[in-house]
Order: sequence, then structure tokens, then C-alpha cells
Amino acid sequence: MGKWIRITFIVMAFVLLFATVKPDTTSASTYVNKEFATLAKKGKLKGVYGNVNMTYKTLKKKQKGKVGQSESYLFYSTKNAYYGFFYGNSDTKISSGQKVVLIDKWVSTKVTASQMKKYFGKPVAWHTYKAGKYYVRYVNMPKGKVEFQIGTKAGLNAYYSADEDGTLTIK
Repeated sequence: MGKWIRITFIVMAFVLLFATVKPDTTSASTYVNKEFATLAKKGKLKGVYGNVNMTYKTLKKKQKGKVGQSESYLFYSTKNAYYGFFYGNSDTKISSGQKVVLIDKWVSTKVTASQMKKYFGKPVAWHTYKAGKYYVRYVNMPKGKVEFQIGTKAGLNAYYSADEDGTLTIK
């Protein structure tokens, strides 16, 4: 009997020592959930300060960042997100009263169309859903990352200004 107990302990020790468990990434159910949907309808993303239509002055007070340029926007990049502002009077500066039209955040997660459909209904464009008066889009990227965008209709449409087949444009 003692021999079998020792063998059992040895096998259990072997399993505990050499069994590997893959670390969980944030699954769709933990990032895209009821809280995500509630925030999206307010123009917000989880883990990001502020919201769509917030002024640059308010954002700059709370978040340190740098201004950069893209084809469609002046971006204010912070540690957690990118905030898009349409070009105003300057090609290099954002005026204090300009409002956020897009927030962009990358997250290590997995997202499916059915997960998004559960909270937002049918898509209005490719991977794009209406969330209250805002729109939320997700793009699955390499290495288990997902790019989330929340913004106004014009804000999201401007992000993909070269949309030849019309699948990205919100009608």
C-alpha cells in the first residue's frame, strides 16, 4: 500500500512540476461586455480617459501626450490611447476648443462579430456598430491585439478615407 501512495505522490509532483498552463489573454467576454457597451454609448472606451466630443483643453489638463499628424486628423497620443481631432486653423496645433472625433486604443484580446452583435445589434459597416449616438469599430490585428475605435460618424469615416469598395463607410 505504501508503494502505491509514493507512486501517486511522484506522479502528482511530476504533473505539478511539468504541466504548463497558457496564460489567459483578455477574452472577448472580459473586454467586450456590458460595461464596454455602456461606456461606448457614452463615447468612451474601457481603460481610456475621456470621451468623444470632449475638448482638447479638458483632455490636455488630465492626460500628458504629444500631437501628431495623419492624413485625416491631428492626433493627440497618450500612454493609453490616440485621440483624433479634425484639422482646424493649423496643420500642427490643436486649438483648445476643438473636440475629439475619434478615440483609438489597442488591447490584447480576442473579439468576435457575435460578441459585438450581442451588445450593439447588426453592423452598420465592416466591424462597425452603432452605440447610441456614436460608432464603435474593432479591427483584429496580428499577435492577439485588437484595435478599438469609438467616434462620431464623420470621425470613423475619415479614418479610412480610401475606401474603394465602400465596406468601411458608415452610410
